[in-house]
Amino acid sequence: MSVCCELRLREQSTTMMSNYNNKRRKTTMEEAASPSWSSLPDAVALSCVARLSKSDLKAVSLVSRRHRSLVASPELCRTRTLIGCTEPSFYVCLRTFPDPFPRWFILTGSRRLRPIPLNLCQAPESSSFVVVDWGIYVIGGLVDRNPTSDVWFLDCFSHRWRQVPSMKMARAAASASLVDGKIYVFGGCGDDVADSSNWAEVFDPKTQTWRYFKTPMMMMTHSIQQSVVVEKKKVYAVDEDDQSFYFSPSESSSWTRGRRDAKPGNRDNWCAIGKLLYCVGSCGRILWCEPDELDWKEVKGLEELQRSLTGRRYLLEWYRAKDNNVYQKYKKFEVKHDISKLCCNSAGNIVIFWNFQGQGPKSVELRSAEISLERCEGGEVWGRIEWSGTVFKLDPLSESYSVKVLYSAPVCS
Repeated sequence: MSVCCELRLREQSTTMMSNYNNKRRKTTMEEAASPSWSSLPDAVALSCVARLSKSDLKAVSLVSRRHRSLVASPELCRTRTLIGCTEPSFYVCLRTFPDPFPRWFILTGSRRLRPIPLNLCQAPESSSFVVVDWGIYVIGGLVDRNPTSDVWFLDCFSHRWRQVPSMKMARAAASASLVDGKIYVFGGCGDDVADSSNWAEVFDPKTQTWRYFKTPMMMMTHSIQQSVVVEKKKVYAVDEDDQSFYFSPSESSSWTRGRRDAKPGNRDNWCAIGKLLYCVGSCGRILWCEPDELDWKEVKGLEELQRSLTGRRYLLEWYRAKDNNVYQKYKKFEVKHDISKLCCNSAGNIVIFWNFQGQGPKSVELRSAEISLERCEGGEVWGRIEWSGTVFKLDPLSESYSVKVLYSAPVCS
């Protein structure tokens, strides 16, 4: 190798080394100038993470141990609620007979029910439920035909279950309502063990404590059949004799007698949207009324829904004739599907569910529809079907033969 070539190689090597060192010093200076993730205070880091979507949070939790700790922090949900970064979801609890365990689902964007972890300790029937912030409280119920005082909380952000302090009384089919940030539970403990001092109790989610709520003896003689909270401050209820009552903790500690239900029997699945009450009527009808009047009227514009719930169907059958040949024919039969559950979603629309029997004894589907509402100048309420379809099907190879919607509610988490 010539002397000139050797000198050029040495110059190139020196230049490359100098460029590398300069680049390294520049990178080090930039890293020192920009704050690293580890240098951020917990409150600032939590505020940043809380603004991410749920799908992004799953990816962030894989970055490091600290990221994972922040995502799993119970403060994350509170922060998301305070800054208004929660996402609405819709939860449904089903009982597929003869399976004794209730199963929980979330309604996806494709209008299908996706299962989430179940709670094997949840009472299989007669529980009450209340949505509080980003979770669902499942209260009491029947376990081996006996009332229980157990209370479970479903964290709808992490989809984890945890047991919270039990009620003071074992209750089943009680009325549970969230008013002014507290859960009020009435009845459900049986006439032989209840009196005015323990017929009702109240739970404070902030302190996680229960206390008895003394109720006038007047309510002890009434069995609450339906109850609903209007505008988050007043509980409306109706008993087995169609007599209505209302209760507002901010106004009084006792129940006030209201009007008698104008249409006895048409009061399944009460639901409050704004200042109006809604319920399931007969023949696929949805009714509405003013809370103080209880004069139920039909929601107009839902004739298409009613036709889909009742009418004639044709089933293709195979049969063998006298000539021993096999033929096909359509058999006509009448069908009538009742609305099994009515509630509202985060958009203020009605959501209904009903069972649909398809072709074959095990062809059972759970169908749903979302209905938007509009009150016209004349005072009538009109509904419009936003979407409708099958959200769940029973596995024909399983032993399940029917499905029942136990609870359904929107949750923001």
